[in-house]
Formats: sequence, C-alpha cells, structure tokens
Amino acid sequence: MPSQKKSSTKKAKGVSKSSRSGLVFPVSRVGGSLRKGRYAKRVSTPAAVFLTAVMEYCTKELLTLSAKTAHKNKKQHNIKPRHICLAVREDEDLSQLLSQVTISGGGVMGGVHGAMLKKKKEPSGEKKEKKKGDKKKKEKKTKKASPTKSPKKSPKKTE
Repeated sequence: MPSQKKSSTKKAKGVSKSSRSGLVFPVSRVGGSLRKGRYAKRVSTPAAVFLTAVMEYCTKELLTLSAKTAHKNKKQHNIKPRHICLAVREDEDLSQLLSQVTISGGGVMGGVHGAMLKKKKEPSGEKKEKKKGDKKKKEKKTKKASPTKSPKKSPKKTE
C-alpha cells in the first residue's frame, strides 16, 4: 500500500491586528465599522488601532471605578447599573463625557442641594453687638497681658 507523504512545511498562522497592537478589543471589527460608516473615503489601519485603544481605555477606566464603588457600597462583587451611575457621576472626566447619558436602572446621585437646607436662625442685633463688645474686651486683655511679659533677647554674636 502506498503511504501518503505529509508535507514538511507548515502553514504560518496569521497574527491578528489586536494581538500585534497588544489590545483586547477587536481592531479589525472597529476598522470595518469605520469603513462601513463612510466617515471618510479611506480609513487607515492605525486609525482603527487608535480608536480601539481609546475605547478599551475608557471601558477599563469605567469598570475599575464601578468595581471600587460596588466594593465600597455593601462590599458586593457584582457591578450593577447603580454602581456604574455612581462611578460616572463621581468622576469629573467621565461625568463631563457622559453628561447627556441616562443609565437605565442607575438612579440619581444622592445629596441635598445647599439651598434646600434650613438656615440657622441668626441671633437678634443686640446679641451681635454684645459679641462685638466681647471681642473688644478680649483684645484689650491680650494687649494688657503682652507688655508685662518681656521677650527674651538673644545675645548678639560678633565675629
């Protein structure tokens, strides 16, 4: 029986653009979306790599902040929409970027506006005058006490 010879040369496997650029998000898919979207006549590969890197960075930043918020609130290991909402609103850059975004199930930021808080009642004008008088008395006492104490002068050194 004749035996079939196997070829000694192996086909080289292709290396993805994502692995070449060291990214997790798919560079080819983002590049294809850029081409399909007709944002420009031609789209270069570095443009797709750059956009993918920016998307990956923003996602990583958002998930990191959300995980910290989830752990801080009730020490949960699950990230819920509420944690994402709190993380976005607490971070200045993400809050500005996602200012027009409504996160479903995220709720609203806690807190009461300063104008809504009750103001403390200010004492009447007579009491204010007494307080001013008290301050003057204290100042007089400190002025009287200071001349009695003589500051120690250090001897001058001559060289």
